[in-house]
Amino acid sequence: MKYTYSIQGMTCTGCRVHVEKTLSKVKGVSKVIVDFKKAEATIDMESHIPMERLQESLKNDGNSYSIYKSEEHHLNKEEKEEQTKGKGTSIFYCPM
Repeated sequence: MKYTYSIQGMTCTGCRVHVEKTLSKVKGVSKVIVDFKKAEATIDMESHIPMERLQESLKNDGNSYSIYKSEEHHLNKEEKEEQTKGKGTSIFYCPM
């Protein structure tokens, strides 16, 4: 089974590698490919793994990244952009 999810919080290729390694350690995952530019992870699974379990693995590994179904991420991103418009400091720190 192959599923594609949105990943939030990646800022560099080091983040991409970190997310791939973390998700690869989840029991039942056979392969993970993360596309940094698209902010997506394609995960091959032996059987369906609940997204909450994938999110838990990222949370336990530093809580710097989030995983969403593609539709959820799109909605969250729009809501977040609307809420934070004009309130940023223009300073960003990579979680790596």
